[in-house]
Amino acid sequence: MTIVEGCLERIHTLNGQIRAMIFVNEADALDAALQAEREIQAGRRRGPLHGVPIAVKDVVDVMHWPTTAGSLLLRDHVAQNTAACVANLQAAGAIMIGKTNLHEFCTGGHDNPWFGKVVNPLDASRGTGGTSSGSAAAVAAGFCAAAIGTDSGGSNRSPAAATGLFGYKPTNGLIDTKGVMSIAPSLDCVGVLARSTRDVRLVTEALTGKRFSRPRDSGSVKRTGMTIAVCPALTGAPVDSTIERALAALLDQPFVRTVEIAFDDTEQFVAAGLTILQYEFARTYQDSIERTPDLVGDAVRVFLEDGVGISADAYDRAVGIREDARRRFMVKMAGLDALAVPTAPGSAPRLSDELTQVNGEMVSWGMAGGRFRRWANMLGMPALAVPLDVPDGLPVSVQLAALPGRDAALLDLAETLTGT
Repeated sequence: MTIVEGCLERIHTLNGQIRAMIFVNEADALDAALQAEREIQAGRRRGPLHGVPIAVKDVVDVMHWPTTAGSLLLRDHVAQNTAACVANLQAAGAIMIGKTNLHEFCTGGHDNPWFGKVVNPLDASRGTGGTSSGSAAAVAAGFCAAAIGTDSGGSNRSPAAATGLFGYKPTNGLIDTKGVMSIAPSLDCVGVLARSTRDVRLVTEALTGKRFSRPRDSGSVKRTGMTIAVCPALTGAPVDSTIERALAALLDQPFVRTVEIAFDDTEQFVAAGLTILQYEFARTYQDSIERTPDLVGDAVRVFLEDGVGISADAYDRAVGIREDARRRFMVKMAGLDALAVPTAPGSAPRLSDELTQVNGEMVSWGMAGGRFRRWANMLGMPALAVPLDVPDGLPVSVQLAALPGRDAALLDLAETLTGT
């Protein structure tokens, strides 16, 4: 049985319960697997992803496949071309196995009104966060080797944190977004969900069509050491003690030095991020949604209404706050190897209400995204959600981030820290 056949069998068996996939092209996937097998046997192996099945979030175009953004509004939309990043993946020999479920238009809640809630493969009473909810579940359930998601405010890192995966948001602009539905153009990124840093690197290189610089030998990194910053003020919110302990254990290595850095005006920065997200979304989708509002769910309509109410002056002020924060924070990060920030305040949220426990209190997983994850999109920094094991509990997650453009160095560092 080929890898693709095994993935398709698991989809047939489990997807009815998990709801990770909303479109599967079985015939094309099997044909591509057969072709890959012939090419490899003939000595024409294209690289490490040749014949490897990958799932794609349903905002990314694959030619002749539907791109619905998880909404009834786009139920009849069929892509005429393949997104540039997916075309690069296919050139590397990867096999697109299907499209994944998501929060409607990447702005609706975890209960998609048309495709349902995505169930966490680690625990059926838990959800996966969002908005790349199905992409994470597909990898965690063994439906694919890796998945492509989008991240405009933490949408890859959030579900990775809930499912014990590595979730990557690259430097803004590193991966071509042509052929990818925009949510907020100045924040949008395409990224990867996978089981290891090495897999993230391989898929990211394929998406960009470029090799990263040669990874540094981990022994060399350990000899020279690394300096990692923590910044509690960046989120300005409590985290569960299990996360604090797991993060401390990750950083408690002889070659790691930690420093604490400050972040000014957190509340203003968080509010500016939401303003930018809602304003840019409204300018893109107001007309199409308002023409047929019954074809989108309540959560999307509310999000749109909030965006429509934002003035151009308010948006310009938010952009100014972002640029000022970016300049000041880059100065603080100069000379540091990475930044470590919790990906979420607790472990995977409950499927029923998307709440997570933080030191005995239940808090919103989704709303926490504005504090715990959107900063990376606002600052343009690459960020990798890294799973951390918790004894007798679901995994938790911490993000490692670096200065913009230092994606290869960040992945080197993460691989050295985690060994995967």
